[in-house]
Amino acid sequence: MAEAVRYEGRGEVGVILIDRPPVNAIDVAVRRGIQTALDQALADPAVKVVLLACEGRTFLSGADLNELGGAIEAPGYYETFDALEASTKPVVAVLHGTALGGGLECALACHYRAAVADARMGMPEITLGIVPGAGGTQRLPRLIGARPALEMMIAGAPVDAAKAKAMGLIDEIVEGAPLQGGLDYARRLAAQGAPVRRTGERTVDAAGFSEAEVADYLKSQARALKGRTTQEKTIAAIRAAIELPLADGLKREDELSQASLKDRESEALRHVFFAEREVGKIPGLPAMEPAPIRKAAVVGAGTMGGGIAMALANAGVPTALIEVSQEALDRGLKQVRENYEVTVSRGRMTPQELEQRMGLIRGATSQDAAADADVVIEAVFEDMDLKKKVLAGIDAVAPPHAILGSNTSTLSITELAKATRRPEQVVGLHFFSPAHVMRLLEIVRGEQTSSQTLVTSLEVARKLKKTGVVSGDAFGFIGNKMMQDGYFREAEQLLLEGASPEQIDAVMERFGFAMGPNKVNDMAGIDVGTKVREELYKRESRPDPYFVVSDALTAQGKLGQKTGEGVYLYKAGDRTAYPNPATTALIRELAQARQIPQRTIDDAEIEERCILPLINVGAQLLDDGIAYRAKDIDVVWTSGYGFPRHLGGPMFYADTLGLKHVLERVAHYHETLGHYWTPAPLLVRLAGEGGTFTQFDQHRG
Repeated sequence: MAEAVRYEGRGEVGVILIDRPPVNAIDVAVRRGIQTALDQALADPAVKVVLLACEGRTFLSGADLNELGGAIEAPGYYETFDALEASTKPVVAVLHGTALGGGLECALACHYRAAVADARMGMPEITLGIVPGAGGTQRLPRLIGARPALEMMIAGAPVDAAKAKAMGLIDEIVEGAPLQGGLDYARRLAAQGAPVRRTGERTVDAAGFSEAEVADYLKSQARALKGRTTQEKTIAAIRAAIELPLADGLKREDELSQASLKDRESEALRHVFFAEREVGKIPGLPAMEPAPIRKAAVVGAGTMGGGIAMALANAGVPTALIEVSQEALDRGLKQVRENYEVTVSRGRMTPQELEQRMGLIRGATSQDAAADADVVIEAVFEDMDLKKKVLAGIDAVAPPHAILGSNTSTLSITELAKATRRPEQVVGLHFFSPAHVMRLLEIVRGEQTSSQTLVTSLEVARKLKKTGVVSGDAFGFIGNKMMQDGYFREAEQLLLEGASPEQIDAVMERFGFAMGPNKVNDMAGIDVGTKVREELYKRESRPDPYFVVSDALTAQGKLGQKTGEGVYLYKAGDRTAYPNPATTALIRELAQARQIPQRTIDDAEIEERCILPLINVGAQLLDDGIAYRAKDIDVVWTSGYGFPRHLGGPMFYADTLGLKHVLERVAHYHETLGHYWTPAPLLVRLAGEGGTFTQFDQHRG
């Protein structure tokens, strides 16, 4: 293996060149190499300035994540970065790609910083529940001020080179290749006799960092920080930068960073982070190359179809968007353009990029437009007969190698595939609305779906920058199965027993969901769920009561926000959910008809009864092989259904509760509420063994 770091003397500039593919993570070999190369530069009498640069597509991308929470082999981050800052010759870092977390902390320890124009830099550790632990909380405030440093660390979002220069984070934007631009800048500094300029010797500008000002800022970030605690330790670390000399501040930062790593919040966030990177590795799937995706077609130009076409165009894939009539097609293309115009108005896309993306979407009113597509995705109404008809039509015109995807959210892929002559190439591609924004893509394997089709479908997810999770073929797959037979079902049962929609939603929003189940029902359209259940009843049954409130509202034409009335009332142009006395009366009538006594229900019971079914149904999906691993379920629910990431997903959360406790409570509700609370066999087994879903994943691979 090539050296991770090498030293090159280039006249007056000594170059420390890091080459640690794929992303130049700062592992022990890099740290050791930096120190060795720095010693060589300091010993080289010709060298006046030291340049720290990276090969590959990015500057140092961050810390070695394999070291998180474990022992760090010497030299550590503090030791290495302190050595850079202590250098008696000026050290310049030249940034390109992304300099995040530990990568930026390394640059902060250098005396000068340059970057290419498209470089991005940031401190995203809060997304993992971690306080920066390599000097960032001490050096960044000294460089740009306490308040801007706080905002970078709490928001976690990177800044571009122009903004970084305006903030004082970097000193120069260089042109051309990073190494050459860095060399040119280092030579100018050498010619100027630029002095050593240690960040740690600066004082902190504390403007905007009073307790009241910090509290106001946190209020502005309340939605993003809901249920979180890492920000409090981060603030404490920045206060240490204001009050203490660097050496003491670094010690305080290390204490806070190490404490954050032990918090359940950080454990949960790191669980989700690693799970998202592992769900694409399917146990038992043979190694093979995915088929190329050069062209695509989408049938149906409604909300979902248009969003899927946008996701494909955003990935640079020419896409035919097909509708049955010119009127419907024009309406769909108009909506796509309007969606892009919103992105332009927010500064996230240029007008030229808008036209380029629209140019990749070709409207058509004949399925013949799919004749050259590598993947064809139907996105028509959730109706088995209609989807079969569409798939049969696609099958007749699509090239033999093409994958046929269904954007169904609940219907059997095995059954849908029967309408084609290529069932092995039929797969569920369940996008989430809005499809061009939401990161989750549920990939559903039918009984005959081939390994090649699965591998290529995972490549579709990667190409579209989505998190692809493979599910087996069952009603609702992973996410909707757990929502319909678990979370939403129990929310309706609680309504019948006397809990108000407002109380249920408030409890679940405090738990961490952005919206409670009743508000989500209204937003999605109550009739959508009713249609899903009508299709379900053709193949399976559910014991009553099962969504009797929602289906009664649908029968009355009270479909939620789109009709101005559903579970809640709505005013024109206002999405605020107002209490609906008519719904209260309807629920009372339905409960009386089923002889369900109504009572006062406390918040703790509501939370428990909404969350435990998620865990129990999830365990059943694992037992049945619908989900490969518990982490797959956690990714589905944190990426697509709003389960709070800082709790790790329903299965990880179950581990934190303790599976013995979970089983005891599920068994309790089984006794009091009936059959649908029957404990899943896997839950019974793991609880009896003292096991966890995390251990189950390790066993399953």
